[in-house]
Amino acid sequence: PRQKEPAPALAYFHIPLPEFSSFTASDFTGVKQESISSPSINSGFFTTMVEAGDVKAAFIGHDHINDFCGKLTGIQLCYAGGLGYHAYGKAGWSRRARVVSVQLEKTVSGEWQGVKSIKTWKRLDDQHLTTIDSEVLWNRGSNGKTLTHA
Repeated sequence: PRQKEPAPALAYFHIPLPEFSSFTASDFTGVKQESISSPSINSGFFTTMVEAGDVKAAFIGHDHINDFCGKLTGIQLCYAGGLGYHAYGKAGWSRRARVVSVQLEKTVSGEWQGVKSIKTWKRLDDQHLTTIDSEVLWNRGSNGKTLTHA
């Protein structure tokens, strides 16, 4: 069956938008260990994503020792965390990768439907490949954020 509304969009890019500086330690999940390296001029790209109405999350890199997610104007803004060993990191801080999982709805007859939820977590490159900061970024029919710590 045809989907009635636009599918929830995810945006991926490298350099953080100035809006990533909007968060304080009390309104995000994860850590901020360095300054946000965004352009000094605001291009209006975040406003464009908000006006589009379908973007539920944006994922960025660039600042290797930031790995937080925070919600601003209905969009989750998330750092990927530093994964590779070819660039700078922080002694004693495990390299990490953000994983994003999109679940689809399925009918009782087995037909795939629209997007049901978007979840994320970070996997650490440590002895146990630890999972941390699991959270639901978006659920169909809900703008709420559910946070669970692993």
